[in-house]
Amino acid sequence: MLDYDVIIIGAGVVGLACAAKLSERHSVLVLERHSSFGQETSSRNSEVIHAGIYYLPGSLKAKLCVAGKEMLYDWCQNHNVNFKRLGKFIVAHDENEIRKLEKLAQNALKNGVNDLEMMNSEHFKEIEANVFAVAALWSPSTGIVDSHGLMKSLYNEAIKNSCDFAFHHEVMQIKKLAEGYAVVANCTGDSFEVSTKFVVNAAGLDADTIAARAGIDIQKSDYSLHYCKGHYFRLNHSKSGLIKHLIYPVPPEKHEGVGIHATIDLDGAVKFGPDIHYLDERKCDYNVTDELIEKFYKSVARYLPSLQLSDLSPDQSGIRPKLQPIGGDFRDFVICDEKDKNLPGFINLIGIESPGLTACLAIGKYVEKLLSPYSPE
Repeated sequence: MLDYDVIIIGAGVVGLACAAKLSERHSVLVLERHSSFGQETSSRNSEVIHAGIYYLPGSLKAKLCVAGKEMLYDWCQNHNVNFKRLGKFIVAHDENEIRKLEKLAQNALKNGVNDLEMMNSEHFKEIEANVFAVAALWSPSTGIVDSHGLMKSLYNEAIKNSCDFAFHHEVMQIKKLAEGYAVVANCTGDSFEVSTKFVVNAAGLDADTIAARAGIDIQKSDYSLHYCKGHYFRLNHSKSGLIKHLIYPVPPEKHEGVGIHATIDLDGAVKFGPDIHYLDERKCDYNVTDELIEKFYKSVARYLPSLQLSDLSPDQSGIRPKLQPIGGDFRDFVICDEKDKNLPGFINLIGIESPGLTACLAIGKYVEKLLSPYSPE
């Protein structure tokens, strides 16, 4: 007799969404090495609900973002999670960038995003008087969400469904049994072993490490993650009225990120970020120094020309678990049943960066579908 139907490793927003969904029909245990949920990437981001504009058509990022966006808005409405459909502009600074905006609009249409509107500079200026653009792409379905409130609601839903959580438990080994798996975790120096039919690896920054601890060759499988840090700077509160919507630049060619953008949080404060800074070491250093102010100022002043250097101050930083190496090509989410590696019912979720927050509920549903062939009707 196995202890649980499903063990989920990691209690970030994706792990919590999987827990809320899978606990509807299964006995579930969530193992998390930190003292609470959402201590890493899930709580250190822009808190944006993305529309699905940027991602490669047919990719999991595209499909799960577009589906997850509406699921997330509905969830927030039904679970009293704070959100706003603020809308965002992607702004062009010259003719070349206008062509890039047009390509983005075509890409979005292929992804099923059919509510975008191209605006000329005159129309845009009527809406965002302080922002410079020769043209802009308007996305009305982009929004912001209280990520902490969202995670709390998912946690509460899982608890309501009798899901168990074990914090301060770091998974050290996953052993294949005749049927199912034994998961060995370390809890403040003591070893803890529990059995399960299925494993869902939602370990975020260390999802590749967990895959390796299950016996997967992560180099051969191309599962190795790269830590990519993103810094944020906050706008002086007295200047927060400069923008009314989210403002994004045209993204870089390789789509390593979406550029240093301006977001407005639910309290009306404005912050800029994140930048792209690949780390040499896999170390969670969240320090933000004044040395980056000039870089941020130059980037943001392109679309916010009235900005002064003194208007910026260091805010937070976050680290993304990227499969895409620096300068490399687009990499999709890895969300798969590792049955081909003789690990049936071991579900890997690797490289879950943006739009992971937007897609979290859709990812939970997708994982449920991957497990459904194993479950009796």
